[in-house]
Amino acid sequence: MWTVKEQCQLHDEILKDRIHHLMPRLMKECGVEMWVVLSREYNEDPLFYTMAPALVKNAGRTTCFVFCLGKDGKYEAINMSRPNPRFDGFYTQGMHRKDDVFQALNRLIQEKKPERVHVDVAHACAMADGLSKNLYEHLVLATNGGVKFVSAEDIAVRWIETRTQRELELYPAIYKPMMDIIDQVFSADFITPGVTTTTDIEWAVSQKVNDLGLECWFSPDVDLQRQGGTDFRMFDEVIREGDVVHCDVGLVCLGLRTDTQRNVYIGKKGETAIPEGISRAYETGCRFQDIVRESFIAGRTGNQIFEAALSQAKKEGIEAMSYCHPIGVFGHSAGPCVGMFDNQGFVPGHGEYRLHDDTCYALELNVSVPVPEWGGQKVCMMMEETISFTGGATHFMDDKRKILRFVPAKG
Repeated sequence: MWTVKEQCQLHDEILKDRIHHLMPRLMKECGVEMWVVLSREYNEDPLFYTMAPALVKNAGRTTCFVFCLGKDGKYEAINMSRPNPRFDGFYTQGMHRKDDVFQALNRLIQEKKPERVHVDVAHACAMADGLSKNLYEHLVLATNGGVKFVSAEDIAVRWIETRTQRELELYPAIYKPMMDIIDQVFSADFITPGVTTTTDIEWAVSQKVNDLGLECWFSPDVDLQRQGGTDFRMFDEVIREGDVVHCDVGLVCLGLRTDTQRNVYIGKKGETAIPEGISRAYETGCRFQDIVRESFIAGRTGNQIFEAALSQAKKEGIEAMSYCHPIGVFGHSAGPCVGMFDNQGFVPGHGEYRLHDDTCYALELNVSVPVPEWGGQKVCMMMEETISFTGGATHFMDDKRKILRFVPAKG
């Protein structure tokens, strides 16, 4: 694992590449001449954190980033707020310390004369809706109502969802620490049937992530299913022999998030392998993962991917649900969602975003399969892997996704 200094250096290396190379490409793609991102200290636009160096933790009073792409192709990334040496190398300085941010911004707009100025107001994407009413009113007042402000939602989504080659190279290494932690807690060394609870595992995961100097972006969920159980997600339960234990975990590293669900079968005395019915349920889940991945075609909307995947699953007799979501700098990130847990149909807004190359997703889904060994009771096999979509195909971050863990009985 990287030291804090190494993490900051990698974060800033990635950010410089994004600002200087990715941003102008996206501006051209989205037809944006000027994009203004305004933040107030302790009420930051969510995008502030995707545009600030590692050691800049908050906006300083009012912080303003401006990205300009002239008709002549000249690109500039400008800090239109008080000077901060930590911005050097990322942004050119556009105003003096004693200037007013909004007056300086108005001068820049008058100089560049863009036909439209894009700002962070959005209908569907929450992360692109970070411009406060107060700042917007100051902006309109400073420009005397003479500027056409429009939504930056399109470019904001593309900025949030797009991963650079360096990020894609590093993502598997970011994924690995949580996989190692799951290996540790989903084992006979940690789980003692009749003693260990699902909550014990939740706290253990949280502690192990903290010990690495990292953090979980949501509290770990550990639950179980058992023969004769009343729910497919039983929380705060003592783990027994014959249970299927499931976890949903994710961490943050280098500004990127992971999201994973894994399962383990707790063996009964005399069992040396997972019962065939439960193994079949897991393999059915793996098959549905492949169906969903095969439905990922660039240019399709999330709704189109969902429809194609569920249609194929139905043809194959698989009872399935898909609720895949984009992931990256946010856990439930910007881009096309492929179904939602509480909406297994057309999803307005998020479901209408289109799939682009160099993006990442949580391949999150489940299948329900009758298990003969459980008297025909269905096991809901919940699965999730962080994947990338690059070169027109999906790629797993981890090569262990086809392993259903087995913890043998003790004694």
